[in-house]
Amino acid sequence: MGAMRRNLLFSLAIVAFLSGSAIAAVTPEQTTDPELLINSGYSQLTAEDVFILKNRMNGKPIEPLYEKNQNKFVKLCRKFYAYIDPAVDEYDRIHHDVDPNPSITDL
Repeated sequence: MGAMRRNLLFSLAIVAFLSGSAIAAVTPEQTTDPELLINSGYSQLTAEDVFILKNRMNGKPIEPLYEKNQNKFVKLCRKFYAYIDPAVDEYDRIHHDVDPNPSITDL
């Protein structure tokens, strides 16, 4: 009887050890990584929005994460139109910084 209890106790200890949860330290920087978001099933648009919002909060320049493949002429026309009308968003995003004073770097 004693050996059977010992085996049962040993088996329960092994099951409890194997079924224990793994504790992993994950930082907010890792949870908002665009690659991790895309691999978790979020779209590229969501990952790019998170990237833009993170840069905006940290005071970094806001640039798109993924470049769209466009014709150079169309890109030039869109930049020119965005230069004329500051309400137009260059990157088709809600988030953008509008500088009311035009400069040579806007072209």
